[in-house]
Amino acid sequence: MLQISVLFILLNLALHGIIQVSDEALTLEVKPQHALRYEKIVMTCQTPSQNPRGRKWFRWYRNNRLMEKATYESLTIESAAFSDEALYRCELKIAYRKWVSNIINLTVSERFAKPLLMVEPAAEVFEGLWLTLTCTAQAARPFIRLHYTFYRDSALEAGPDHGSIYTINAVAANVSGSYACEAIDTVYSLRKKSDSILISIKQAFALPMLKIHPGGQLLDGQRVKLVCWVEENPSQASLRYSFYRNGAPLQSPSDHSDYISESAHPADSGTYHCEVTDGKVWKRSNQLHLSIKRIPVSKPLLIIQPRNELIEGNAGSLICSVSNGSLPIYYQFYKDPSEEFYWRVSNSTELVYNIGAVSRRHEGFYHCSVSNEATVRLHSEGIEIIVIVPVADAMLISCTNSTEIQSRERLVLQCLVKEGTEPQFVWYRDNVMMRNGSASYHVTANGSELVIHSFQRDNVGKYHCAAINKGTNNTIFNVTSNSINFTLRARSYYMEIAALLLPVLLLASLIVLVRFIHRRRDTGNSSTVSPPRRSQPSVEGAAVSNLEYAAVGAAQNTENTSADLVYSVVTIKKTMEAGNSPGVSSDGKKGAKTDHDEYCVTYATLKLSESSQEDDRTDENIYANIPRK
Repeated sequence: MLQISVLFILLNLALHGIIQVSDEALTLEVKPQHALRYEKIVMTCQTPSQNPRGRKWFRWYRNNRLMEKATYESLTIESAAFSDEALYRCELKIAYRKWVSNIINLTVSERFAKPLLMVEPAAEVFEGLWLTLTCTAQAARPFIRLHYTFYRDSALEAGPDHGSIYTINAVAANVSGSYACEAIDTVYSLRKKSDSILISIKQAFALPMLKIHPGGQLLDGQRVKLVCWVEENPSQASLRYSFYRNGAPLQSPSDHSDYISESAHPADSGTYHCEVTDGKVWKRSNQLHLSIKRIPVSKPLLIIQPRNELIEGNAGSLICSVSNGSLPIYYQFYKDPSEEFYWRVSNSTELVYNIGAVSRRHEGFYHCSVSNEATVRLHSEGIEIIVIVPVADAMLISCTNSTEIQSRERLVLQCLVKEGTEPQFVWYRDNVMMRNGSASYHVTANGSELVIHSFQRDNVGKYHCAAINKGTNNTIFNVTSNSINFTLRARSYYMEIAALLLPVLLLASLIVLVRFIHRRRDTGNSSTVSPPRRSQPSVEGAAVSNLEYAAVGAAQNTENTSADLVYSVVTIKKTMEAGNSPGVSSDGKKGAKTDHDEYCVTYATLKLSESSQEDDRTDENIYANIPRK
């Protein structure tokens, strides 16, 4: 109310000539004067260069009508609209003076014109030709950027990224329809659509149809034929056919309209379609689902390659196979007897498991099992893997601590190997192989021990052994041990000579004895022979003279540390009768009857050791009185 009162008072003052209108110009400035739609407009009422002091009052007029809300020096229209077109002016009042500006005609126009759609070629369009749509719209200012979209039957056909030209390559008949374009000012989201154009395209050939022979349920391994049939081909173009399963091509395009699978499998089941082209247009057929029934798998067979016996360190493999069955097949491998160690699904009737480098842990019994979607699990027969370990690190050891062996001593040699499957042993002396079956030595049943029963000079030499075992493909592994040189002890050597001479001495003594007996064959009185003594009285000399002694052999006493010689002495008793020898006549001829029972032979074992200082010690000699038969 106060403002209205003030204005009323000022108006009365002006009417009475109290307020004066200044002749000095008040300038109204509008930017831009010819604005575009949605553009910002700024109008400024410029103050005179000389004006009195006081409060400034601004008034704005639109088509000579006061704009009550506009009371400042400038007036801004944020987004120009067609309704903002008008005549504008402003007034300035300070105290009792008033200034009136010039009048400005503000115009608002469109940012761009309605777009125009053009089609090339303009005549009738056939399948396989190029079709170009061009959308043009005149922009009011050069800086205005427009984007274009294309529509077919009011549905978006191409987005704004295609520009003002939209080209349809290898046009198909189904692209016929009503086309239009739209120009878009993306800054202000201003859109304008063109008039529609009807485009009709003729087809070059009919849509193909896919057929499957035979119909009904198909079995694994059955012959299947697909036919891609085209009913019409008005253009008489040369057609090429392609077949697809689950979107993947089965073959490259060909001029054959059929596709044949001589042996179909369950893996061939899927969705099929075909495509036909004349080089310009591609047409797709209907889709058909093909299902092939699976065949149960047979009992599996497990084999080992290269054979059941594998050499440690070499490669080996297990092969599980079936004679028939639909794919894929689920394979499982087991060891001892149900430990599963490998499984896999395979599209093959056999599966190979590579063992790699064979070790002893691979020994054992194995089997495999198979199954598919039509069969429960079937198991193979068990098979055993035997790992052959090559012999290694042979060592020769002796049961004695010395390499000098006493004569007639028993010598045992052992051939040991660090590892090896069923090794066989060969023995060598001085690098010459020793044959088994000798009387002086023998080899144990497993061949690992050589036993020399009585070591002699012929057994002296360098011994070693070789360990051998067999692998696959007639492969032989062998390893040689260390060598040990055995010699005969020196003392034993001389005793061996004495032992060799003993039979000779015994034989010579026996010959002498026999000849003596034949020479003394006469009768005589039998008497008991007393053991010989170291000293005898002279009275007994006659009795002693009736005995004759003969040494028939000597041997080493191995039980006596003094190494005494033991002699076997034969004592012969003779009977003297009146100067006649037994068994001999007085004229020196054989003819006198002689009693053979009066002869006897006494054998005595005499110890010829050093004499003791005690003369009366017990006589350790052994005597035997053996009567002659």
